[in-house]
Order: sequence, then C-alpha cells, then structure tokens
Amino acid sequence: MTAPVLPGKGFSDFRAYLERVGFAFEDRPHQVFLARSGKLVVSLYESGKVVIAGKDRRLEREVRWYLEKLGAKGEPSPARLEAVRGRLRVGTDEAGKGDYFGPLVVAAVLLGPGAEERMRVLGVKDSKRMSDGRVAELAPLVRRAAGAGRWEVLRIDPPTYNRLHEEMGDQNAVLAWAHARLIGNLLAAHPDCRLAVVDEFSAASLRRALLGRGRDIEVVQSPGGERDQAVAAASVLARAEFLERLEALGAQFGMEFPKGASGVEGAARELLRAGGEGRLGLVAKLHFRTTQKVLGP
Repeated sequence: MTAPVLPGKGFSDFRAYLERVGFAFEDRPHQVFLARSGKLVVSLYESGKVVIAGKDRRLEREVRWYLEKLGAKGEPSPARLEAVRGRLRVGTDEAGKGDYFGPLVVAAVLLGPGAEERMRVLGVKDSKRMSDGRVAELAPLVRRAAGAGRWEVLRIDPPTYNRLHEEMGDQNAVLAWAHARLIGNLLAAHPDCRLAVVDEFSAASLRRALLGRGRDIEVVQSPGGERDQAVAAASVLARAEFLERLEALGAQFGMEFPKGASGVEGAARELLRAGGEGRLGLVAKLHFRTTQKVLGP
C-alpha cells in the first residue's frame, strides 16, 4: 500500500488526533515526529510522508481514516469502489467526529444510476474538498437530486453523544450504531437495495450493528469512500448539518466555537468561566483530552 502524503497544514491536526487517541511522541532526525501506541508506530516526515508500521490493524484503520479526512493523498483508489458505480446503493458519511465542539452528524443517501448522474452534474464531491459556504449552498440541491425518502440525516447533539459514548464505550460503537440505523431506515423503505458503501472505521462493529437490525447486506468499506458519489453526497449533507448546528450553538451561548480539535482550549475555558463545568457537556464531546486539560487534575 502506498504511503499517504499529508499536506503541511494538516500536521498539527494530525498530531492532536494521535495525542487524543493515546499515542506517545518521540523526536527523530528528519521527522516531524514519531508516535507510538501499543504495537503501532506512526512516523511523519518533513515531506509529509506518513509511514505506519505495526500489528494493530484496528488502530491502523483509524489512523488511515483520519489521514484521509485531513486530505492525505497517495493511496490508490480501491478497486471495490469502481465496482459499485451504477448500482443501487446507500452511501453514508459523518461530520463532527474529530471536532471537540458541536454534534456528531451521520447522513445517508440512496443513489441509483439516475441520481448518481444528477450528483455529478451538480459537482458533488467530498465535503472536505469544498468551502463551508459551498457545502451549505449544495446541501439542498443534493437533497432534491436524491429525491424524497432517499436521504436521511441523524444529528447527535453533545449531551446525547456523551451519554451514548459512556454507554457504548467508544466513538466507533456510536458511529456503527448511527450508520446502521440510517442504512436500516433507507433499506426498510427500499428493500430492493442490497448494498451499502461507507468510509472505513470498523467493519466488525458496523456488521454487528446491521445484523442487530436484521440487515445482512453487502457492505463495501474502504478508506477514501467519499470517492463514491453516494458517500460524497452523504458527506455534504452531514457537513452542512454540522456547520448549521455549530453556528446555532454559538448564537445560543454567545460565543464562537472553533472547528476541529486543536486550538479549542481557549473557547472551552471561556465557556467554563461563564457558566461552569456543566455547560461544557452541552456543547463539547467530553471524552476528548481537551476536557482533562481545561478541567485540570
């Protein structure tokens, strides 16, 4: 597998993510950093090249998933994605997973050949490759192009997200539950669809969640799943909802909540000074390490 190459602007976000999920860092010559967690080692070079080595496949998939989110290039488009084009399928994607403030949003879009062509004409692509303004502009057009009853968005606001995370044990479990719920809802309305395409986060978790809902279908999971038109359409709807809700939270609390997971401590401390610890859980995902940093020991 080709080593991904991360743009320089993503270095700090990548380090913050690795720190958040428990990696320890070492200084190495000619490297930005070497990060180690259990049996997995991640090396980031000054060129942006990322080398991942080790035997923790689950954690490796998570790291590669996040690199894709940050715009890393170099990994070939999976052949599996080519095979689903033109087939009736549900595509899902999420927004807010790596953001300390705001909700987790999962969206699903059911596409057949006709709707797939309409998405191409609109210029639908992965929302990470578009400005926030363009995402907001495109979202209603995506809903219209998909058609009534062929898309769904699930917004999990911070209080509910924090409860689910505590009950389920980790973010992947929450994601699997949310993806499976939306896939199941669309398949119930369109039983002729037997295929779902999702970005890779945990195949085993998603399959268990789908089976728990009585759905045994073909699932194509792949890093860079947003290259598929159905997943790209879902990414636009998820991102638009996330941005709208984050703005609404800012208006509600009278302050601006930054996106992402780095550079957010100032806003968290400002919120604590204004209203105490209880308010943080209303707007933030509390399992992030930022919470420990701002609350102290």
